[in-house]
Amino acid sequence: MLPAKTDSIYFKGFNGIRFIAASAVIIHHIEEYKSVFFLRIDNLNDRPVIYQLGKFGVALFFVLSGFLITYLLLAEKQKTGTVDIAKFYLRRMLRIWPLYFLIVLLSFFVFPAIGLLQMPIWSETTFHHFYEKLTLYLLVLPNLVVGLYEPMPLSGHVWSIGVEEQFYLFWPWLVLSRHFKRTLVIIGAVGLVLAGIFFYFRFVLNPYHIAKEQTHPALFFISMFMAQFRIGCMAIGGLGAYFVYKNHFVLKVLHRKSVQIIMYLFLIAFIATGFRVPGINYEFYAIFFCFLLINLASNPQSIVQFENPLMKFMGSISYGLYIYHPVAITLVLNLLAGRRANPGLLHSFLFNLQAYALILLLTILLSYLSYMYFEKPFLRLKDRFMVGASPDHRTAVSSFEVPVIK
Repeated sequence: MLPAKTDSIYFKGFNGIRFIAASAVIIHHIEEYKSVFFLRIDNLNDRPVIYQLGKFGVALFFVLSGFLITYLLLAEKQKTGTVDIAKFYLRRMLRIWPLYFLIVLLSFFVFPAIGLLQMPIWSETTFHHFYEKLTLYLLVLPNLVVGLYEPMPLSGHVWSIGVEEQFYLFWPWLVLSRHFKRTLVIIGAVGLVLAGIFFYFRFVLNPYHIAKEQTHPALFFISMFMAQFRIGCMAIGGLGAYFVYKNHFVLKVLHRKSVQIIMYLFLIAFIATGFRVPGINYEFYAIFFCFLLINLASNPQSIVQFENPLMKFMGSISYGLYIYHPVAITLVLNLLAGRRANPGLLHSFLFNLQAYALILLLTILLSYLSYMYFEKPFLRLKDRFMVGASPDHRTAVSSFEVPVIK
C-alpha cells in the first residue's frame, strides 16, 4: 500500500534508513579521527570498507533526500495544481538552517577556545583564511571550502548541507515543469556532461592523486567541487519517487522477491569488497539505495524491514546525530588520549568498546536534547507553512519530513 498522496505522508522504514546512514558516517569518522589522534597505529580507516562507509552513508542520505522531496512536491502539485515555491523554501530553511548555523557559529567562535575540542594537526589550521571560510559558511556554501581552504574542525562535514541546498534551488522548478519527462531528460544530459567533466579533471588530469601544492589551484578546486557535488544521487532518488508516485509498471519487476535477493546480495558483496566504479562510484551505489527505498515505500512484500520503535526514534534525531557526532568523537578521544603512551591498549577490544560506547551515547544525548529543546520550536513554525495541511495532519507530515543531512 502506498501512503496517501495528500496530507499525511509516511513511509515505513525510512527513519531506519536515516539511522543506518548516520551510523555509517559516524563509524567512518570515529576511525578517521582515531588515525589523527593516535598516529602511526594500524587503524580500520585504512581498509576500503571503512574508508568508503561514510561516503556511502552520505550517498544514502542524498538518495533519501531526493526521494522524499520529490514525492512531497509531486503530491503537492497533484493536490493544489502547483507548487508553492516560497513555502517550500521556508520549510527547508526552518528545518535545516537553525542547526546548521548553530554548529557553524560554535565551530568558529566557541569550540576553538575549548581545549578538549582541539584536534592534532587539524586544529592548527582553524584560523587560516578564517574570514573567507566564515563568509562561505554563512552563505551556506560550505562545499566550496573543501576545494579552496582547509576544512573547519568540527563543522567540515556540513559540506553536504551546501550540496543539498544547491539541489533545492532547481529541483522544485523541475517538478513544477509542465513537461516533466522532457525536463528530466535535459537534467540527465547535463548530469552526464558534468560527470564527464569530473572524470576528466579527477582522473585524466589527475589532480586528486598528487599533492595539492603541485596542482593548479583551479584544477584542484574543480576536482574537489565535482567530487562533492553529488546531485546525481539526489536525482536518482527523485526518479525513484516518480516511479512510486506514478505506480510505474517497472515496480512489478522491482518488487519481485528474486530481484530483491539478487540486488541486495550484489550490494553487500560490492560494499564488503570495496568495489569502486571510477568517476561515478556513488551514483552507482545510489541505484541500489534507490531500489531499497522503492521497495520500502511501495512493496508490502519487501524482504527488508526497518520499522521498529528504536529505528523510528533514532531516525527522528538523525539530523542531530550527523551534526554533533564530530564534537562527541573529539571530546571522547581527547579524554582517552593518555592511552597513546601505551599503543598496545589502542588495539584492545576493551578500548574500542569504551570509545565507541562513550561516543555513541554522547552523540545520542546531544541529538535528543537538541531535537527536544532547540529544533522543535522551529519545526512547529515550519508546520505553519505546510500547504493545505490541517492541524491534525501536521504532526504526521513533520515526522516524515525529518531532513536527511549528512
